[in-house]
Parts: sequence; structure tokens; C-alpha cells
Amino acid sequence: MVATTQIEILYGTTPGTFSARDASAVDLGGGTRYMTYDDGSDSSITTYPIPIPTAANGLSGSYWVTHCLNCTVAPDTYLKDLKYYQTWTSSPCDDWNLSGAGWAGDKLKPGLYIGVSSATIANAKIHTQGFPSGSYDQADGTQGVYGYPISTATNGHSFYLGCSAPASGGMVSIAHFDNLSTAYIVQSGQVVGAATGRSYCIATQVLVGSGASAGNKNDKTSSFSYTEA
Repeated sequence: MVATTQIEILYGTTPGTFSARDASAVDLGGGTRYMTYDDGSDSSITTYPIPIPTAANGLSGSYWVTHCLNCTVAPDTYLKDLKYYQTWTSSPCDDWNLSGAGWAGDKLKPGLYIGVSSATIANAKIHTQGFPSGSYDQADGTQGVYGYPISTATNGHSFYLGCSAPASGGMVSIAHFDNLSTAYIVQSGQVVGAATGRSYCIATQVLVGSGASAGNKNDKTSSFSYTEA
């Protein structure tokens, strides 16, 4: 039998609540919004947008968002080698106008980020980077103001803290994983056997710089890919 899968968001207090985020979702048109609140529905979009910093070279951010793949109809044998990528015209910062000209922040810059555990971006494309749902960590920050970055030493994502990830210790731009051949490895090897079940999870987050343009941004398509047998 051909497997059936759906993308889900995981939010709320531990152990978290799973909610469909693909075509089977009833809100947000099946998509995900980044905001300064931990919510799996569209009820908080207008209440908790990401503020644009007013200070020169200021940086703000969404709460991180956790996604996974749920296999709801089992494959004959297995699903394996789960990958994730997003396609951009140039970079998330430029495509979404997330900062003004001449932004000169340090280390973390405006853009869309994903949690990584490998020491290099190259290794993030060949080794498992995701985490089991049992390692889910609820996003936090100051509602309506700022979400803690995945890599923050004190309030960051507990799974990625201490990782020797490139550039920013636990998170890198999603622009590094922009097609299937350069995809991020969510889970290498078997994801599920001849049974239903959920994959490892990913954490992503938007950072916004001073000078960004306000308003809703163009939708982007996130792709999960796997091998079935």
C-alpha cells in the first residue's frame, strides 16, 4: 500500500499538541505563519505580529515553529531518508524584505533559520539534524515583542544548545537548503517501518531587522521528501 503522510505543527506545553499544516488543515489555508506567540492556529496572527525594530541594526524575531511529518497510512515496508528544503529567488532576507539597506548586524542576521546540530552545513546535508518529538521544546519569548532565537544560550532550543553548528551555534539560514539536491536531512535511515507514526521534527524561525518592510509576505513552499518501499 502507498503511504499517506501529512505535515504537522507541534505547539503548546510539553509534550505538545499536533495540528495538520498541509492541505488537510482547516485554517491558514493549510500553511504556517510566523508570529510572536506559540500557537498552531490562525487566532493570533493579527494580535502577535513580528515587530520591526526601530533602533539602527536592531533585530527582532518570531517564536520558533516546530514541524514534523505524520505517516497516517503505513507503507508496505518503510519510509526512509526524510529531507526538507525551501526554494528562494535570492535569500529569505531579500525575498521577504526583512531588513533595510546597509543592515550591519553581527552573527545572526535577518532571514529564515532552521535548527542544526552538525558542525558544518555540508554535514547538515548528509546527517540527521531533526529531533524526536520527545525532545520537543516549546517556543518562548515576550508575546507580541520577540521570540528567543533557537541558538540563544539561556532560552534557546534545548536540543540544539551546545551544538557546534556553523556561524550561529544551533541555527543557520534555510537558504543553504534550497532544493532537493542540497536538502537538509531531517532523519537519515528508516523513519517508519510498515506502520504509521511520526518523523523527527524540525525547528524554524524568522528574524527581522530594522528597515524591514511591513505587511504579509509572499507564501513560500516547504517540501518534505522521502523514499518509500
